[in-house]
Amino acid sequence: MSLHSRILALACTVATVFAGEARRDYALPMVDLTKQATGFTTVERRKSYLGHPSTVRFRDGQTVLVAYPDGHGKGNLILRRSPDAGATWQPVAIPAQRVEETPTLYRLDLPAGRERVLLVTCQPAKGVLEWMWSDDRGTTWSARQQWKLTGTKGIIVALASLWPVPGPEPRWRGVFHDFAFDNYTVDVALRSDGNETPTIVFEKLKRIDYASAEGRTQAQRAGLCEAGLVTRPDGKRLALLFRPEKRLTNAMVAFSDDAGLTWTDPRELPGALTGHRHEAVNLPDGRTMVFMRDYSPLNPGNPSHGDWVAWVGTFQDLEAGREGQYRVHLRRNYGNSTNNNIGDCGYTGVELLPNGQVLALTYGHWELSLGSKHPNHPEGRGLPPYILAAKLDVAQLDAWSRDPAHLSPPATPAAK
Repeated sequence: MSLHSRILALACTVATVFAGEARRDYALPMVDLTKQATGFTTVERRKSYLGHPSTVRFRDGQTVLVAYPDGHGKGNLILRRSPDAGATWQPVAIPAQRVEETPTLYRLDLPAGRERVLLVTCQPAKGVLEWMWSDDRGTTWSARQQWKLTGTKGIIVALASLWPVPGPEPRWRGVFHDFAFDNYTVDVALRSDGNETPTIVFEKLKRIDYASAEGRTQAQRAGLCEAGLVTRPDGKRLALLFRPEKRLTNAMVAFSDDAGLTWTDPRELPGALTGHRHEAVNLPDGRTMVFMRDYSPLNPGNPSHGDWVAWVGTFQDLEAGREGQYRVHLRRNYGNSTNNNIGDCGYTGVELLPNGQVLALTYGHWELSLGSKHPNHPEGRGLPPYILAAKLDVAQLDAWSRDPAHLSPPATPAAK
């Protein structure tokens, strides 16, 4: 074989491994916490729907704020605060207001040691980005600001992720997608205008076009959306984990080495990371923990389809296309209480606590309506979803991942 032929063959092999042959099965151990009560706390429950929480932890290490709507992805805005790292939760009074899309919270570290919490939402069909902020941990808020975007086909889940941009002035960059499954970045900056307290402005809207036209075509074919951020421990490389809404592929990943100005072409992740609304936290030992709604129609052997799960691995696993170390089956999620879908859970607020534990909040149909039937869930319909918190000791999970007594039965490999 000529040198040219050998190079071509190697290139084809690499392309196959990283594009077309993502693992469909689940070789990883799965720690089973679905029946465990210790470490799980109800944040709020009502007779009606509660869902889609987002969290921030403040610098004191103990105060955590959560925001969520009282409907599916929209509704009246609810705030709760914990003064003790998620052990207890109290309502936060806020003037009545409605959100038309899931609210997302981010902590912005300002000059002079100040901290600000930013709440972002949007009006999806109108393409209006909305935001407000608080400088006193959610007690009082600015007026809600708006920006009518042009050039996008609406806005969905704004902002799905946000990260700091290196430079002389504080700046952050976030990502959202539109109804055409184009993903966009937008910058968040501070504007003083001579005032002691700066306001927040949004600017520099930019479509993610990936490294090639083929990459964008692939992204749209897969319906990539709701990008979840993972930061390499050295901070010099970013990864976005995408939900594959059209259910034709596994979840996908793209990388950036310039704080999100440009991105590699997306490629499929292993089945173990295929799901919706990935939310990640870097652990003290350099590993990464990713929470998601497990949703993998291409993987019929997956026993946690539609449930709340977490993945433990490294950034290098993402880069190399490896499955990772193990997964955690956090909670069984029963059939949707209001329609024929399953998998209505898993938008997770995730915080690393000073003691190394991980605090994770999400919503789900955690309890079965006895005697009910659901056309797409074998066990029936769930009662209306509510907000649940899990406090996880990663060292304990590591030990359980090596103990068959704490593992779910192996997944049945999907047909190739």
